[in-house]
Amino acid sequence: MDHYDLLARPDWRARSVLVVTPYVEGKFFRRLVRDLAPGMLTVVIDDGCRPEDIRMIQALRSKGQQIQVALGGATGLMHAKVFHVEWETPGGRSAHSLVYGSGNATRQAFEGDINAELMCRARLTAVHHRPILQWTRAVRDAVASIADGDARVEGVRDVALADGIVVRLPTIVVKDATTKAGNFDLWLQRGRLAAAFRPDPSFLRVHINLHSDLPPGTLEQTVLDLGFETQRTRRLGIPYLRTGGLLDGGTEGHGHWRSRYFALTHLGDWCSAACHAERKHQFRKAGHVGRARTLALLNGLKDPSRRNRTRARYLDRIEGLWTALGPDAKTYLSSNGGRVDLERYGRLFEQRVDYDLTRAADEEFRTRFIDGVEIIDVPRFRVDTRAWNAFVESFARQLRMEDMKRRSVSLIYRRVSAALGVRLTDPFENPLHAVKLLRKHWNHEIQDDDGEPTTVGAYIDGYHYAGADDLGDGPSSSRPS
Repeated sequence: MDHYDLLARPDWRARSVLVVTPYVEGKFFRRLVRDLAPGMLTVVIDDGCRPEDIRMIQALRSKGQQIQVALGGATGLMHAKVFHVEWETPGGRSAHSLVYGSGNATRQAFEGDINAELMCRARLTAVHHRPILQWTRAVRDAVASIADGDARVEGVRDVALADGIVVRLPTIVVKDATTKAGNFDLWLQRGRLAAAFRPDPSFLRVHINLHSDLPPGTLEQTVLDLGFETQRTRRLGIPYLRTGGLLDGGTEGHGHWRSRYFALTHLGDWCSAACHAERKHQFRKAGHVGRARTLALLNGLKDPSRRNRTRARYLDRIEGLWTALGPDAKTYLSSNGGRVDLERYGRLFEQRVDYDLTRAADEEFRTRFIDGVEIIDVPRFRVDTRAWNAFVESFARQLRMEDMKRRSVSLIYRRVSAALGVRLTDPFENPLHAVKLLRKHWNHEIQDDDGEPTTVGAYIDGYHYAGADDLGDGPSSSRPS
């Protein structure tokens, strides 16, 4: 059972909906707008969110509907998950629903069969819950007046919802969603991490459970020579596609994108959100053309004739294995009437292909499989000061490593080096000093390579526009020290 019913009153009209959440997702909001059709949708997201999250919500706007989006700031993570709906009843009166709990504004939280969530709903009245309604109104007003600057919404403590039940609402700072990262830490938080994508090892393989372990030696080697995969267990893997080496690495690609656009941290290779948006088509491992062709071969098994031919080749290999095992074949494989049970192994093939086709139909899986890289968000753990500082310092240590090279190709290092003015000081010798300088001078005004006014942060954030050999003279105005 899903949780969308907590946000529904079929006979009432939604005048406005307020969503306060650290994480958002498109399918949830599309359903929310479709089902409730609110006159006003106000969304406050943690300020570490991705710019595309903001654009996704703004794109939901339709005729006769207003949508407001702002960022929510806190010392750590703006972690509240609050959903408030102001209704108009059939009699024209106002009514209010408050939904809260562990669920974010995502389909994973509300579809009911993905995340395990604790969700609560309360009906609010002006008589008994005025402080809560005042808090939701203050958040809406802060978002509506965001052009006037950041606004602080004070928290509410221990408001009684019912007998023995109280609620606490947080203090948050509401900020403009159109501005860039206002500090160095937020710039890092909004970035991306790149990691090698390793699909399920059973992908594109039928796995067969043997009745007994294969003994090491001649028999095991015979099985390997037939093209089966084994690790001396009771399980054999059989690749069923003729990939012709398509899954192997190749020479195609876009050069050394990790060393140019990413900085190594203890969480993995990091790049900025702006760099990811601009260069993500380059972030793929060699061999991606072959992996795309492999998925095309898999997709071809939707055709019955191709599938039957592939199935026949697979069953021929099963029969070949039966023959190679000789008199002891029944010890390892299922039999039927004294021969190998082809019907059973044929069913395993069909089940595996159907499963793999379902996986390959998922766009996210396809992208990761072809690219060979998984690009993920930086975990939002700024509330854990020690862990966050360790991450930030690992970023700075990589700058130090780049500084020690005779010629670094890291565009991040080059921009930071130019912006901080290493001609006057050496900020990289001590990573903690580098972090201090970046935090202190992120909004310090300088001039860019063309003499135009900018800030240290904006100049560094534009690193992905520079060429590998294009450092220029760097900012030409006063440099921070």
